[in-house]
Amino acid sequence: MRDRSFRYCMLIGAAALAGVAIYYFVTYVEIAIALNNNGLVPHLKDSIRALWLAFAIQALLISLLYTLVAYRPHSVTREVIVICGLMQLIESLLLFMLAGKAIAATLLGIAAVFILIGSAIWPKVLPPETAPAPAPVP
Repeated sequence: MRDRSFRYCMLIGAAALAGVAIYYFVTYVEIAIALNNNGLVPHLKDSIRALWLAFAIQALLISLLYTLVAYRPHSVTREVIVICGLMQLIESLLLFMLAGKAIAATLLGIAAVFILIGSAIWPKVLPPETAPAPAPVP
């Protein structure tokens, strides 16, 4: 039961973070148009575009990490997952306070909460792998 709950928490966190990545990839067109229609100097426009895409790629890669951890909990240390979860919690709070982006902030908050819950119920011991029974010797 605990292993299954851990896996569900990690997969829900991964799905929420993948949703954040998709949101940022989809809205990249909107940000590109907005940046072209303002008076910012070119290196600031390019920096904002780069950070936008980097944030989307980061969310996607961490989502893949969470998916890996859901099926192989001890492939990454628990501390790394806690740090990633806390990072998303901070990102969520900053988005709520500064940007007002409710979709991305909510998804980041959901991801952070489920990842932190999952890290609290981290499996202590790997479940034994069920190997097929050896064939009887004739």
